[in-house]
Amino acid sequence: MKKLLIICSFLLIGIASQAQFGSAAVFPLAQGDTLNNVDTVAKVITATTGYNAIGIQVNVNVLSGTLAGKVYLYASMDNRNYSLIDSASYASVPAGATNSVFGPSAGYTNVAVIKEIGVPFTHYLVAPTSSGTVSAQVRVSYTLRKYSTQ
Repeated sequence: MKKLLIICSFLLIGIASQAQFGSAAVFPLAQGDTLNNVDTVAKVITATTGYNAIGIQVNVNVLSGTLAGKVYLYASMDNRNYSLIDSASYASVPAGATNSVFGPSAGYTNVAVIKEIGVPFTHYLVAPTSSGTVSAQVRVSYTLRKYSTQ
């Protein structure tokens, strides 16, 4: 029984370490994760106690048209009433750029990044927008970090 508790403790520490130091969490693609003309996609990130930094990356794959728009970050304490706290514009990714999360075949052509130090809210709504004539697939990834205050 004691050995089982020790093994479980190490597994939990490993899981916590992965959450703190591992790769970003990525929302799975779902129906509605494509921006069409003037459109918005919404993803909610829940932050638990103890995190004091959040990083968000929005990757956009333009299927047709020209992308214009921004990513807006809203925050809430009750997951109902949100206030705008930040925004970022899309930046083009150089042709042939690859990364370890999506790989070379992903074809993401635009990226927006938002980082916040201090995570006082419990819910963060990420809202990529588009305007004009475009069809673009959206992928949102994020990481929450705990930094030592010592």
